[in-house]
Amino acid sequence: MMKTPTSVYAALGFILLNVLVWLAFSIIVATGVHPSIPEGNQIKWVMIILAFLTAGVLSILWFFLKRHSKVAYYLTLALLLVLSLLTVADDFGLSDLIYLIIAIVPLALLIKDRAWYLQGETRLQRPG
Repeated sequence: MMKTPTSVYAALGFILLNVLVWLAFSIIVATGVHPSIPEGNQIKWVMIILAFLTAGVLSILWFFLKRHSKVAYYLTLALLLVLSLLTVADDFGLSDLIYLIIAIVPLALLIKDRAWYLQGETRLQRPG
């Protein structure tokens, strides 16, 4: 059985960081703290729901990635790629750059450790 590389833990940690970012974003928009989203706008609620769903889907994918799910591996790659592309498709500022880094790092680490994720379904082993 293949030992779990440290970079796998880093990728999983960055995926959890993505979950926290999307949850925080949904809360910020829901409470009206976000400065560029007007109150009472239907787009606001669409953004809240989509951000919350993104956090939920990433959480589920994180859970199955830990167990070497091939489907979760490919879905996570696709979702992180789409999120990265959507980030650069809008006005690009410092917050977008920070999020892009948070989304691209696990994407690169997932590709780097492809063999670990695509082996048979097992549990994580501590390195060492």
